[in-house]
Amino acid sequence: MQKPASILIVVLAIVIIAVVVFVLMPSERDYFLNPYEMVEWQTVNNYDANLHTHTTYSDGSYDPHQAIDKYHDLDYHILALTDHDTHHHDARPRSLYPWTNLNDIYFEIRDKINPRYDETFGERANEEWQNRDPGQLGMLSVEGSELSAGHHIGSYMSDYAGAESDEQVSFSEVGDRDGLAMFFHPGRYDRDVDWYVDFYQTYPHVIGQEIYNQVDRYPMDREKWDRVLHQLMPDRPVWGFANDDTHGTNHFGRNRNIFLISDLSIENVRHAMAEGHLYLFIPVERGDRPDIQLHNVETGDGSVELTLDGNYNEIRWITHDPESNESITISNGTEVHLDNVPPTATFVRAVILSDGGRTYTQPFGIVRAES
Repeated sequence: MQKPASILIVVLAIVIIAVVVFVLMPSERDYFLNPYEMVEWQTVNNYDANLHTHTTYSDGSYDPHQAIDKYHDLDYHILALTDHDTHHHDARPRSLYPWTNLNDIYFEIRDKINPRYDETFGERANEEWQNRDPGQLGMLSVEGSELSAGHHIGSYMSDYAGAESDEQVSFSEVGDRDGLAMFFHPGRYDRDVDWYVDFYQTYPHVIGQEIYNQVDRYPMDREKWDRVLHQLMPDRPVWGFANDDTHGTNHFGRNRNIFLISDLSIENVRHAMAEGHLYLFIPVERGDRPDIQLHNVETGDGSVELTLDGNYNEIRWITHDPESNESITISNGTEVHLDNVPPTATFVRAVILSDGGRTYTQPFGIVRAES
């Protein structure tokens, strides 16, 4: 008769072998990757952000403090002033940061400010810049710039504001400063998908691209996003962003990035940008707050299910069709199953249509079982 200790050793050995085999074996079925899996839905808040804003520091028609005040009045919580670098509109090679130093920056460059005209308020470059304390406003300021050599790029949490460079140098400079970057309005350019894919694979701090810019200036933004996603998902997610690209009065409040974070801190915003812990809202009426909130996202048993607060009219699940090279709707409703997904799909994403606008989720990668 075996001793109890010997039996225990045998049992433990069997368990260890089973665990190793389970971990090393390829997946036996397809499943979805959920970018919201680590979101603590019971404790997070919804914070609205615009990450693409111009002022009279480059080609905007509002002085920096005026733009900040306007977004504060529209109930935005997170704002990046992203004036162009030296390649564009006589801007200066530095970022407008921190907001508590705007008056000092003004006196450094006031002789170089070009008066701008706004159709509603006329010339706006008529004030001495005023400092703003984001904490007192209940806002968070994100350091940013628009790098404008070649394809325009959003630079965040980095003091790099441009020089004589190309996209490769721009991304390298931002990465060397531990910053994050995204492609601005890709629908404006004729770069092919492989061009974007190469940058995403080379620079992990390039987190995504705009899928809405101003009043949807470049409708191809979303098609390009889906084509990039099709090539890179599920291994390399690319997050979508919706920004105002603010220059004049008519641009404020066109789009909102809604961050799912517990409180306003640069660490939380950085983590959410890198991990895709946000969704997007494009209102019908400029400046309107979202009428839909993403309340929970669950994946399991080969499905993705959305829980929403608010009344919606339709939910479309979208992927990319490589045969037609177009974005296609494959299912409708709060839940999508792998049975509804074409075998060629590498991702799905949802768009929720409501009376107030359109709400976009981040993409869900599809992991395929090895044959």
